[in-house]
Amino acid sequence: MSKLLMAIKAGILKGIKTGLLLLKVMLPIYAVVVVIKYSPIMPLLERTFAPAMKLFHLPGDAVVPIISGFFTDEYGVVAAMSSFDFSKASITTIAMIALTAHSLPVESAVGKKIGFPVMLVAAYRLSMAVLVGMLIGWLGGVFL
Repeated sequence: MSKLLMAIKAGILKGIKTGLLLLKVMLPIYAVVVVIKYSPIMPLLERTFAPAMKLFHLPGDAVVPIISGFFTDEYGVVAAMSSFDFSKASITTIAMIALTAHSLPVESAVGKKIGFPVMLVAAYRLSMAVLVGMLIGWLGGVFL
């Protein structure tokens, strides 16, 4: 078999494996978010977190993908956002918050093993997520 065909075959196999991995992450999160969205929990979450979400110029239901991001990776945030109808500005703000502070439990466990002050790093990341969210939320309201 030629090198080109071997490279194509390897690329297709890697693409399928990556796609399956993304499905394993995204489908369960999407399913949970849809259940939350249509359950009595969602109005409670919206009412509880709406004042905090106003700091970021976000609707109350933006709390779902943000909290998902704190505990999962970026793909979890995408899965959670996909079941809502957010504006471009809101999507950008949520994405920036999630990119600043995502996968906190996993990354804290790794940080602990290599000697990082876990609580300090987590507090720093959450603080930066709030600051970045406020800045991007304000900029999104101005430019998007």
